[in-house]
Amino acid sequence: MMPTLNAVDPTPEQIRAFLDHRKAGEPVYMLNLLKFREKAEYRDSKEEISGREAYQRYAGEFAKINSEKAETVFGGNANVFLIGEGDGEWDAVAVIRYGSAKKMFDAVSSEEYRKIHKHRRAGLAGQLLISCDGDSVF
Repeated sequence: MMPTLNAVDPTPEQIRAFLDHRKAGEPVYMLNLLKFREKAEYRDSKEEISGREAYQRYAGEFAKINSEKAETVFGGNANVFLIGEGDGEWDAVAVIRYGSAKKMFDAVSSEEYRKIHKHRRAGLAGQLLISCDGDSVF
């Protein structure tokens, strides 16, 4: 089994696979498993806030600039494992719906997004971002 690896940014190969996926033209649900830094790490500021607070700044601004492109389906804290085991890998979970993979990628590639990305980078220790489709499994 491959170990889980939290990261902050995708690799070029991951971006290509995401945009080339056979269901890339359909609505996509992005499952976010988030791990916050204890203390935010801004490159250009000595501000003393938690990683969670920095990420909340990012999430609030993201919702404003992408209200027509993205819909938050769920967002909440990760609490305890009921099945399986872990070592505190994630602090929060979110599911965001986009009209397609391209629309999601456009939302995180705009000039407006680049201005708020610093809060995401400062707040996150890492995350897993998993593309899901809407096909019914249950």
